[in-house]
Amino acid sequence: MGSRLLKDEDLEILKQDYWSRLENEVEIIYINSREPICQYCPVIKQLYREITSLTDKIKFIELFLEDDHDIIEKLGVKYAPATILRGLNKGWIKFYGIPAGNEFPSFIEAIVMVSTGEDGLPDYVKGEITRIDKSINIKTFVTPSCPYCPKMVYTTYQFAMVNEFIEAEAWESLEFPDISAYYDVYAVPKVVINDKISWEGLVPPEYLIEKIREAIREE
Repeated sequence: MGSRLLKDEDLEILKQDYWSRLENEVEIIYINSREPICQYCPVIKQLYREITSLTDKIKFIELFLEDDHDIIEKLGVKYAPATILRGLNKGWIKFYGIPAGNEFPSFIEAIVMVSTGEDGLPDYVKGEITRIDKSINIKTFVTPSCPYCPKMVYTTYQFAMVNEFIEAEAWESLEFPDISAYYDVYAVPKVVINDKISWEGLVPPEYLIEKIREAIREE
C-alpha cells in the first residue's frame, strides 16, 4: 500500500511510551487470507509492519489460511484475519479482525504485557485465576467505537496471561457478521464463555471469575 497508516507523531509515541518498556521478545502471529473477501487483511499486515519496524523485540510472523493448514490448526484458528500474541503469556491471546479505533491502544498494551510478564492483577484475583484447571474459552465481541470494549478485552487477556487453560479471544463483530449472529451479538462488549455463559457489558475481574466457575459447573 502506498501511504503509511500511522503518522510520525503516533510512531514516536509508540516508540517512546510503549516499545521502550518491552523486555522479552514477542511474536505477533498474523493469520492472513488470500481471499478477496478479507477486506482488512492487507491493512492489518501494513499496520503490523509499521509498528514492528520500530523495535527488534517483536517478531512478525505471517501465515495464510490457504497454505499453512497444519500450523494454523495447532494454533486453534479457523478464520482470518486473526492475530495471536505469544510471549510470557501462559494461555492464548487472540484478536480476530483489525485492532483499530479504541481497540488499538489496549492491543498495544497487551503486547507490552506479554513482553514484561506484568499482568497488573491484584494478588487475590491472580490466586483465584491460577486455580482454574479446566479449559476455558472466552470470546469478547467488540467494535472499534465501543468505549468499554478495550477494558473488557484486556481483562480477559490478563486472565490468559496467568493461566494456561484460558484462551482469550477478541472478535471485531462487524468483520465477522456470521459469527456475531450465531452468538446473538446485539450490543458490545458481549462476552461468551465456553459457548454456555454470556452477558453484555464491562465487568470487573471478580465477576469474570464467577462466570468462569459457572461455566465449569455446567460442563
